[in-house]
Amino acid sequence: GQAVSLLSGEGLSRDEAEAQRDTLIEGYRWILVDEYQDIGPEEYELIAAVAGRSIEDEDRRLSLFAVGDDDQNIYAFTGASVEFIRRFEEDYKAQPTQLIENYRSTANIIDASNQVIAPAAERMKTAHDITVNRARLKERYCGDLERLDTSGKGRVQILKNAGNDYKQAVLAVEELQRLSRIIPNWDWAKTAVISRDWKYLQPVRSYFEAKGIPVQLANADPPSFWRLQETQSLVKWLKDRPKAGLHVSELTDWMSARPEGPWWSLLREGVDDYASELGDRETDRRDVLEWLAEWGREARKRQSGLMLLSAHRAKGLEFDDVVVLDGSWDRRSQEDAQDAARRLYYVAMTRARRSLALISMGGTNRFLTDTNNDTFLIRNSPSHEIDFSACSKVYQTLRPSEVDLSFAGRLKSSDRSLQALARLNSGDPVQLVQNGDRWLVTDSDGVTVCRLARKYAPPPDARFVEGSVFAVNARFKEDS
Repeated sequence: GQAVSLLSGEGLSRDEAEAQRDTLIEGYRWILVDEYQDIGPEEYELIAAVAGRSIEDEDRRLSLFAVGDDDQNIYAFTGASVEFIRRFEEDYKAQPTQLIENYRSTANIIDASNQVIAPAAERMKTAHDITVNRARLKERYCGDLERLDTSGKGRVQILKNAGNDYKQAVLAVEELQRLSRIIPNWDWAKTAVISRDWKYLQPVRSYFEAKGIPVQLANADPPSFWRLQETQSLVKWLKDRPKAGLHVSELTDWMSARPEGPWWSLLREGVDDYASELGDRETDRRDVLEWLAEWGREARKRQSGLMLLSAHRAKGLEFDDVVVLDGSWDRRSQEDAQDAARRLYYVAMTRARRSLALISMGGTNRFLTDTNNDTFLIRNSPSHEIDFSACSKVYQTLRPSEVDLSFAGRLKSSDRSLQALARLNSGDPVQLVQNGDRWLVTDSDGVTVCRLARKYAPPPDARFVEGSVFAVNARFKEDS
């Protein structure tokens, strides 16, 4: 609050603003600002005010340490500008240092990424290419795949002539499946498919779902771990017991008697972690509840299957194996600064640790035109028959905002819907039916178990194929 007042100067004299600054920074001598390439005018003014850039007395200024990469400036459309990086040395009489060691990717992926970003205009690192960190200099240029992959040898692969959205979806799936067969201890939860726009990911999800491969979207809204009916069942069991005198073995025995299901499995994992940390000794319910609350917050953030995400969402993340889709990379708008799309493509490429495949639908990806060298392996798309119908399903996971959350709370205790809800478990089949201007979710007996919000409507011209329960959340009267 002090920082915002300081920035806006709302109702503050200069002396009052400086007094607030002194209170805010008391005891501090340094400020570290990460991702400096993402700051805009307002953030710049705030940082300058807190650091005391305009204060004449040098002893009253803070030392400012900033880390930024102009090649990863991908938020120009929100006002972020690399100009603030360029001005940093002059603004703060700073000493620049080039951080060029990459601790993530193979040397081959690093070199391929360098080639793609090199044509960008007015780069600040033109004489400072990124390199593999010194500790890995003696490792294979293409990493372990140089030995494991007899065809690709670990090079960055360009899959050409994909043709359309559906075909590139199939190529993405097939490439990752190929790697899964040759890489020991393969883990789908360490892989990703990245695109510029979310629409190109829908066929990929459809095809992965058809293959039975676990998949998740980065923009999905996972349910509250604490509100899951499974977690609330455990909470009720704990609260019905004495406050003290609970042995960990009693807790694990109760959990082992619970049915199978995705959320029970997750909850069982949390209890097992708690038991392994404490051993079989006495605990109390408060400790268990506090542990679960903390553990559940971390569990919601975990990747559980192949991740589908946009290049903007991918920034700051990393994966063992990455496929970057084609589509919309040639799109430009007034909001896009020069070379914005190239920098975004570079960000997508540099998410990969072990393998990287780039798909071209033919003529739309200008970043892959000058890549005929040993860093890349160019492959034409296979000519075998492809069942494109497996790419055509549209998947929706309803967000809480699309659901009438108080529906069950308004029903009489004898209502059939409440009885049906009590029997409902994750994975159970459901139907989507229209009732006037509202959509309802019904169970296998046709009983309504959920009413959707007025704003919800299925995609136009879509036909409902199948549905299932993702999660059942508890909601309390005081939530309304």
